[in-house]
Amino acid sequence: MTEQQVRSDLDIEPGYRIGRAENPDEYRLEELVSSGGEGTLWQATSPQRNGGRYRWAVKILHAHNFVPGHNETPDNAMERWYRRSRDALNATVQVRQEVPGVEGAIDVFPGPRPHPHGEPGTGRTLYVVSRWIDGVDLTRWLTTQRSFEQVCWVAEQLARIVDGIAGSEVQLVHRDISPANVMISRDGTRLFLIDFTFTVPTRSGSVTVVNNSGYTAPEARNGCGTLASDRYSYGGVISFLLTGVRPSEHAAATDCYDRLVRDGFPADLARHVVLPLAESPADRPTSLRDWAAALAEFDGRRHSDDHHRELDVTVDGFHTTTVTTLTGLGVTRLRLGSGRPRVFVTDTEAPQAPVVIRSATDGGGRAVDFVIAQNESLWFRSGTSWREAGRAVAGAGLVALRGPEGTVTAAVVDPVSDQLSTIEVTGADAPVRRDGGPYARRVFDAAIDHAGGLVIAAADPADELVILTGDDSDRLHLANVRTAAICSNRWGEPVCYAMGRTSELTVFERRYGRWMSIDPIAAPTRFEQIACIGLRGSTVVAAAGPDGLWVTDVATKRVPEWHRLSGEPCHRVALTVGAAWRIQVAALVDGRIELATERFGDGWSMSSLTR
Repeated sequence: MTEQQVRSDLDIEPGYRIGRAENPDEYRLEELVSSGGEGTLWQATSPQRNGGRYRWAVKILHAHNFVPGHNETPDNAMERWYRRSRDALNATVQVRQEVPGVEGAIDVFPGPRPHPHGEPGTGRTLYVVSRWIDGVDLTRWLTTQRSFEQVCWVAEQLARIVDGIAGSEVQLVHRDISPANVMISRDGTRLFLIDFTFTVPTRSGSVTVVNNSGYTAPEARNGCGTLASDRYSYGGVISFLLTGVRPSEHAAATDCYDRLVRDGFPADLARHVVLPLAESPADRPTSLRDWAAALAEFDGRRHSDDHHRELDVTVDGFHTTTVTTLTGLGVTRLRLGSGRPRVFVTDTEAPQAPVVIRSATDGGGRAVDFVIAQNESLWFRSGTSWREAGRAVAGAGLVALRGPEGTVTAAVVDPVSDQLSTIEVTGADAPVRRDGGPYARRVFDAAIDHAGGLVIAAADPADELVILTGDDSDRLHLANVRTAAICSNRWGEPVCYAMGRTSELTVFERRYGRWMSIDPIAAPTRFEQIACIGLRGSTVVAAAGPDGLWVTDVATKRVPEWHRLSGEPCHRVALTVGAAWRIQVAALVDGRIELATERFGDGWSMSSLTR
């Protein structure tokens, strides 16, 4: 794609006109609705005879879609997309009549690029026109707190549509079911499945690959989508509505189950929710309507609003420990100190529907909080006010740490590009966001090396462990990585601890500029999440898992011993250095907050911060 094509995709303004070559001003673009990897969606209008205007949804495909393939010209590529879109339109005409709630395109045409009224358009692009639905997609719908009953209503309505198109006379596979392609009317009484651009009949066999990260079934990522693949995508949508995060590309069922239980849902409900996310198509429900009816029979009540589901811990310039958490009430904080009441205070100014939170202390001793909300908006708090800092994938992790200059940097995965983005916060100045880093599926942890560089432990799109430094990516050849942590060792070099398929911690150290594997550490069980911190020539590793909260001092013994601080299920652990240089472990234990503090002699003292 040329630089001119990139600019032409961006330089479209409200009031511009589009249409076929013979009628280039047929539609007037009114408002940009959204922009994604495939194209931009606009609200457009056309004149009525009575002087009013019809409203339409118009998708303008990005220029990069028309990059010629092998033995193709640009016109051939445009024609290929046009034929595919026309085929999808024709296939959905009958289904629209059979299945209420199906909203496919009503027109597809190539035409001049958007242009001011009365001026000839230049170049060519492809337009897909659909009926305008006065409502919101599920991503926006979820920005307001929704009840379990409301989610069950969506599940029932969407199940009826997906089962309906599968059972129609032409038997279609939608292939792109996601929250962005499900609309709810403004009055909340009707649900629609939209964007049938990639729809094919089940008899089509292998087709062009569609990979909507988190919602495309494993077998469909190779172009082998089936009716069962649509059921997987449906399950991903319901998982998103209940957890607020996009499903994981790998081990989606396991991750969804863990998150639901951590968020306070009953375990039997969690087991039912993950059934459509089964890796094998044969293990998924064949009737989504029956599955949705069974979902509505569960008791979807979570634990009370003070049930904690996320946390982080910081120590400010006065050596005061602050534990920041997420509950049903939003962001809450507890500042520990002599004479202070142990009460979590709700931050009423925090963003709505937060999903993940991370905190760090800047060079001035002030805590900086980062939050990703359910609508994938990223926010930060420095001082007393919250500010937005773009978008981030909620299910792809969030790390925050202080750099050598006293600034605080966060690392996330951008939801459009699936690439690493960093956000640097310096006092009251505007944050500096840098996009376009290496591709990543998830970020686990970050550290600062002896040269002051940011070193990030992450999973790449193939779910292998990678270390990201600037624009460089070092593959460590650990597949199916579940969790990882990184800190500095006694020589100031970064060391990474990670867990893959086995119940052992794989250890990597950077020596003389190269990463190498050293002796692994046997673990007592499989961990859900780990954290590490280097202090006094040693490294302490803390781990959370279904069998409890564990901690070990890596450097004190040849074979590290694990100490079990709690036997209850633990979902999240964070480390910091508190007063008198003692390490503190904050943990989320079965919805409660526990704090372990290193004793001066040996061992740990445990205290519960919640009742």
